[in-house]
Parts: sequence; C-alpha cells; structure tokens
Amino acid sequence: MLSYQWHAKQGTPVVFLHGLLGSQQDWQGVISLLQNCQKIRPLTLDLPFHGLSQQIACADFLALRMQLNTTLTSVIGSQPFYLVGYSLGGRTALDYTLNINNQYLRGSVLEGTNIGLSSESERRARWQNDCQWANRFNQETIENVLDDWYQQAIFSDLIDTERESYINSRKHNQGKLIAQMLKATSLAKQPYYAKQLTLTDKNIIFFIGEKDKKFRQMAEQNQLPVQIISNAGHNAHRGNAEDFARKLITFIEK
Repeated sequence: MLSYQWHAKQGTPVVFLHGLLGSQQDWQGVISLLQNCQKIRPLTLDLPFHGLSQQIACADFLALRMQLNTTLTSVIGSQPFYLVGYSLGGRTALDYTLNINNQYLRGSVLEGTNIGLSSESERRARWQNDCQWANRFNQETIENVLDDWYQQAIFSDLIDTERESYINSRKHNQGKLIAQMLKATSLAKQPYYAKQLTLTDKNIIFFIGEKDKKFRQMAEQNQLPVQIISNAGHNAHRGNAEDFARKLITFIEK
C-alpha cells in the first residue's frame, strides 16, 4: 500500500497525487489554505519510488492503477471522495478515473495533465526522450540532472531563484528509482484519452496555469473543461496556491 497522511479529522476526503520527483510535501502550500475549509479532509499519498513509498516498485500504468485502488479502498473505504493530481499524479488520476469504476469517486481535478499522444511517431519520440532522461538519472548525480531538467521549455516561466528552489526540494530523490518510474509511466505508454474524455460522464476538470501555453493549447484543441490558475506556470499549485485552493473548493462545493 502507498504511504499516506491525513491532514484533517473530518470532511470529504480529497486525495492529492504529486508529480514525478515530488512527494506528499509538495501540497503543503495548498493544504495549509484548506485548513479553514471544514468540508474538505485532505489526504496526501507518495507514489511508487517516491517519498515514503520509495521501496514500492511500479511496472506500468496498470500496476499503478491497482496500487492506487488498493490504497484508496483501504484508507477511504466507502466514503465519497475526490482526486487531485499534478503532472504524473494528474495522469495517474486520469488513468484511474477512466479505467476504475469506483462508485465513490465524485470528481477529479487534473493539473498540468497530458491526455496522451495521438500518433505513433509522437510516442516513439517521447519514448526515446524519456529513455535518455532515465539513463541520465541512472548514471549521473541527481543535482546535475535536475539542473537540466528544470531548463526544459515547460518550466520556462521559472526565474532563477524559483528554479533553484525546485532543485533543492527534489535532490533527495534516488536517481535510479526516478529512472524506473519515468520509464514505467512514460507518456509514450499512456493511452490517448481524447475520445474517452468526450464520451465520459465522469466529473473531470483540468486546472492549467495561465503561463502554461502548451497545456492551454492542448485544452483548447480538445475542448476540455478548464479552470485557469492566474499568474502561474505548469506547476500551478506551487505558483499560485491561493487561486488553486479557491478554485478547488468551488469545484468540490458546486
């Protein structure tokens, strides 16, 4: 079972899933703002190979889906709940929402979440790219790889001090474990969920940072239900925790 922590004693469970290189601690800014909302009971999880779940292995999306389901069933049981996921955590939540028929899941908030790649050529290119990063995480010091990781275009909105803060909060990771997770949950292996999203009756919304041009374009092209988080980039909950928490509360209360 995945490592977890409750952050309140009562309210509707809201489960937070971090991204690659992250941990439960990533949500602290949002959770501190939710302390005044008695209707919400935050629950944070560590994904496999991360945080206090570092010793839990993961082979692919199917394994991750079942690990999440086992944890949710054990910890939450038959209570209505919501999922909130960022990046890899968002793709995990998306995969779970569309493939596990959990009658207690009331809605999913997907932040900076890719719905998949539409062509085989895109998947091949992504697999090659992810394997290159995985090789670096395997062979180099984590600080060295992170210096380049946060130079990627998706993080172009970060200023130098923010980039340094991200690196400092990520360098506790074990590079070899991150490499395994990166390959197990590569976007190249994720189904293309565009059609399913148009057909589903699930309560799904995408939270996207105002400065995240790539994901705003994805949302527009696929006519996804969206809330824009003001003055934030790809990691919107870290860029503007106040707006994120406010819009999350609105989504859950509606």
